[in-house]
Formats: sequence, C-alpha cells, structure tokens
Amino acid sequence: MIKKNLDQIKKVGEFLKGLNLELNVLPQIEKAKNKKEANETLTLIFYVDAICHQTRNFEGEINGKYARGWDYLLLCFIEEFKKNPSFIKIKNTERITGKMLERILKGSGDRYYERAYLLNNSARILKRDFSGDIFKINENSGGYIRRKDGFGMIDLFRRFKAYSDPLSKKTFLFLNIAKKTGFWEIRDTENLWTPVDYHLERVSLRIGLVEVDKKLKDKLTERKRIPQTLDLKIRSKIGESVKRASEISRIPIENLDQLLWALGRSLCLREKPLCEGISDKNCTLKLISGLSCEEKCFISHVCIAYRDQCRRKLKEANVFTIYY
Repeated sequence: MIKKNLDQIKKVGEFLKGLNLELNVLPQIEKAKNKKEANETLTLIFYVDAICHQTRNFEGEINGKYARGWDYLLLCFIEEFKKNPSFIKIKNTERITGKMLERILKGSGDRYYERAYLLNNSARILKRDFSGDIFKINENSGGYIRRKDGFGMIDLFRRFKAYSDPLSKKTFLFLNIAKKTGFWEIRDTENLWTPVDYHLERVSLRIGLVEVDKKLKDKLTERKRIPQTLDLKIRSKIGESVKRASEISRIPIENLDQLLWALGRSLCLREKPLCEGISDKNCTLKLISGLSCEEKCFISHVCIAYRDQCRRKLKEANVFTIYY
C-alpha cells in the first residue's frame, strides 16, 4: 500500500503558506544576459544533469570551496569549461571516456564509465535529432512540456538514455534551471513537476505526505533493496503530493522542491536526522531559504517524524538506478 496522506498534505501546505518565505532557488544559476549565453549555460547543465544520479559519493574542495553532490558536479564541469570552452562541444562529449571523466571530477565519486556512456549517448542524440543545439528541443516542442502528439519536452528528453526516467526527474530539474536562466519558453507551466530524488523521497516519507504499509516501511527502514518498479510507485505518489502541497501553499513547484531538497541534504539526513539543528556553515537550507539550521527544524511543527522516533528511521528506497 502506497497512498497520499491528504490531510497531512493540506496541513503542511497551509503551514508553508503562512511562512511567507522568500526563496533563493538554484543559487548557482544566474539569469542569462542573452540567448547565446543561455544556450551555453543550458548545454553545460544538460550534460551535468545527465550524470546527476546517486551522487552521494561526490564531494571535495573546488577552488578552496567545499562542495558535494550536484554542487560538486556542477563546479567541476564549470572549472573544466573555463579551462577549455570546447569541452561541451558535441565532438568532445560524444567521445569522453570514463578516465577523462574521472580526471574532470578529480577522482571523487564513482561509476565513471557508466556516466561517460550517458554523456556520449546524450551528445549523439543531441546531434542526430536536434542538430547539436539544446534549444532545438524547446523549439520543436513549441514551448510545451506535454503534447498529445508526442513532441512535448518530456517526450523529446526521453530520447536520451540519461533522461529516460518515467517520472522525468532530470528533465524537470533541467526545466527548473532553464526557467531561471531565461530564454527557454515554457507555455504550460501548470505541467511543471517536482524532480523526485532521494532527498525529496526521504523528507516526504518522514513528514508524512505519503503513507506506506508496514512491510514496505520495514524494508525502507532497514535499507533493503526493492525493485525499481516499486520505487517508481513511491516516487509517483510523492510527486503528486508535493504538487498538491505546492498548490495549497502557493509556492511554485520548483521553489517548493528546492526547499524540501535543501531540508533533506541539510537536516533530514538519511542516518541521523538533525531535527534540533546544526551549524549554519555549509547549510544549503540557510542558503536557499534564509532559515537558520541552528534552530529546531522549521517544519517540525507539522512533521510526523518529529514526534515519532520510528518514523525518523524511514529512508529513501535502496535502488540502483540512473534515474535520480
């Protein structure tokens, strides 16, 4: 059994609505000055996003600044691009090897050859179907995320192996970034959805937006492997729940996703959730929301796990995937 907790979704949505937060979403991304700059930025993002799955092992210092996960990948790619702007040209990305990627990522992380294959495939499909121009995806879709004729952005991105997730996590992350970068048209913003990753999955289960039966709860708590088909069902319900909470709170879906994602990587950690707070140093939640990490978790007033020690032990699904 996997179901949305409608009462809790409403409770959380109303609580968030009352906070009147001013969110600094995607702080690493700046609005482009012109379409040429937007194309350059989004081409780089397209490749970073393609390999942004199960990034827990990526971390280190870049130019004297500590980074991890998505931030680490992005900063490594930006550093490489500054040294060699042709790095993101099709002729290079379609030939990148695991060894080359390991160098770019400074030996941190894992699965370099798998990730290199995804970059190769992304470059080749971009060349074959979109003349090597990321903006052709936007043009061919007419600016629509979903279209009945199969030419919406969702469908076009699924041509790439890296973006083949049935729930389109990487695609929605790309679209959220494209929306902030500018020059990328989205005519049906009501179809924006949350990029459901392991942080959002864990946070949503603990807050209580989604309920699962005891058998599945035990598997999640004990980190037992589950089939990807079952994980997709969990993620689907979480996506629907966050979408509804976004509507109730009137926080745009991409902003609410960033808020909950930041909570997951700052306080609501997998092994030891820091419900009572931690130092603001390197706190993503503070950076994005302005909320201090040194105080009790801001959502503790409505979080079921804050009052339920057993629920705090819930973790995201243990799956091996390239989806998120």
